[in-house]
Amino acid sequence: MKHGICLVLEALLCLTASAQDAEVFAATDWHWQDLGHGARYGSAQVPLFGSVQSISVLRYKARRFRTDIVSAPGTLADSTEALARRYKAVAAVNGSYFNMKTLYPVTFILDEKQLCGNTTPSELSRTDGLLTVRGRKVGIVRCDTTDYAAVTRRCRDAVASGPVLILDGREARSEWPSTGFFQKRHPRTFIGTTADGWVYLVVIDGRFPGQGDGATIPETVRIARLFGLQDAINLDGGGSSVLWTRDAGAVSHPCDNRRYDHAGQRTVPNIILIRPR
Repeated sequence: MKHGICLVLEALLCLTASAQDAEVFAATDWHWQDLGHGARYGSAQVPLFGSVQSISVLRYKARRFRTDIVSAPGTLADSTEALARRYKAVAAVNGSYFNMKTLYPVTFILDEKQLCGNTTPSELSRTDGLLTVRGRKVGIVRCDTTDYAAVTRRCRDAVASGPVLILDGREARSEWPSTGFFQKRHPRTFIGTTADGWVYLVVIDGRFPGQGDGATIPETVRIARLFGLQDAINLDGGGSSVLWTRDAGAVSHPCDNRRYDHAGQRTVPNIILIRPR
């Protein structure tokens, strides 16, 4: 009986905390900046989940921008900013997982219909979906490696990543694994879409206690839902996480230099960028 009462009390506390988080989030000033063609970016430090969440976000209409997944492995790899400038982007985030020694991807990548990487067995525990670009549509699909060919048959670009966070407005899983990747707070990058055609690029800073604590995967899901996303997928995080714009440079606080500034970008072999149509 006591156990049942404790569970009820715990559920009520969670609901109360969630409601409080939603109120705080709704009142947040993102210091929005105009990027043109209806796109805006901003950032804020938000008290959520009993922590400080330093969040940077860019939102744009898919029909007004070309979304590209760019593969630049090995000696072609560079910082997200350098790759974005190389391809004349107006904004970009880091892409999916890769081998930090070789700078080659460890997930499936399709760049301009060319296969540039495959998902390795070691990535299957967290890589459970695809970000796809088909014409002017940006999509998120939960699938395994056997579905890649069918899902991407008509896609120009695609990249495997994960975990998928939200599908059809609901949390993609009822329960998340207990491993550190899922349950410890880290810097996170994710991309999501709304039902009315907006795309969100979001970076959650981490490894800066009291300034940007980072988020667990369940907390990342909650942030994605607070943004009102219909679908969302997690990308590479940690020292790779960065949101960059042509006007402001790094908007987030990449942690590879272990300082809470905008300078600590990591060399990466793939990014997601946007350009006006």
